Amino acid sequence: MKKLNILILMFTLLIFASFRVENDEVKIWTQQTTTNKAIDFEKSISKKIKYLEMNVSLSKSIYPLVDKYKIAKPIIIQRHQTGFLPLYTEYFYSEPDSIIRYISYDWEKEKYGNFFKKQEIWKEESKKLKEYNSEYEKIKSTLIVQLGEPTTQDTEPQKTESTSGRGYYLSRNTVWETDEYYSKLNMIFESMTYRIRWYYYWKK
Repeated sequence: MKKLNILILMFTLLIFASFRVENDEVKIWTQQTTTNKAIDFEKSISKKIKYLEMNVSLSKSIYPLVDKYKIAKPIIIQRHQTGFLPLYTEYFYSEPDSIIRYISYDWEKEKYGNFFKKQEIWKEESKKLKEYNSEYEKIKSTLIVQLGEPTTQDTEPQKTESTSGRGYYLSRNTVWETDEYYSKLNMIFESMTYRIRWYYYWKK
């Protein structure tokens, strides 16, 4: 009887672990469609989504084709938080065809929050390098399942010099690239930015 109880317990734990892995998987959109299909995709993940209206634009340094299209303000959706960090998904599209050209997913606390409130958050986040690194690895693992093995990747945070004169910070980068698309997973762990970002764009 005792062995039977142990077997039942082990089976229950296995089912629970499988359920957790499925729920923690990062669900991404990589189809170059019109925006309505991406919105349907977001709604299929959770009904608890929040639309945000923000004036966000792209620079040529992160999207080389920005001058080729008339890029509208992105559709920004804050997904219902289930993991360590909130997730904001941004779909940049061209006008007037509404075709998605660039996608960005940001895992960041109070991404569009009040600056003074964020200062308190930064103090807390500065103590959580281990947690951010763990979250990065989890996201990276699920992206590898969906995108394949990366073109380049690092194995730990790298010391990076700031371009804004704030000294050095820690970062991580993983890149997927083919003839059709470019995709990058990036982590920044710095005095005023604690964020994990995945972005994806088509080369044509």
